[in-house]
Amino acid sequence: MPQAAVDVTGFFTTMTALSAGVQTLVENVFKKHLAWLDNPNPEKSKDNRRQTAVHVLAFLVGGVLAWTTGLQPLHQLGVESSAIANSLAAGVLVSFGGSFLDETWGAIRAYKKAQEGLKDPTRVDARGEPDRRTAGVPGR
Repeated sequence: MPQAAVDVTGFFTTMTALSAGVQTLVENVFKKHLAWLDNPNPEKSKDNRRQTAVHVLAFLVGGVLAWTTGLQPLHQLGVESSAIANSLAAGVLVSFGGSFLDETWGAIRAYKKAQEGLKDPTRVDARGEPDRRTAGVPGR
């Protein structure tokens, strides 16, 4: 039995786009029309309910978007599954994986900026003096 191809880059691209779309819909449509979803509650138990409701709403919106557009994130990872399983997985990943993706992209961005700083010999520190980490280092 041949194994399905794995497209990790396509998976992350698809899930990032879906996550951005779901976040935009939830923030600009649902939260703006339902004030209790948009305003944090000082009482912790009520705020926990609000956060749970936002996650459930994101799950539903993500699942419906995946279903209606025919997204198959599990297929991109090499897992053959039904449209329902793909929609449920997309909903879960979008709802609870958004913060994970934000952290991952933030870490990658910080790493790339650090690498650029090491390669740029004209980089200066906060006082306007040459950065000692890179000044005089050949090839950087």
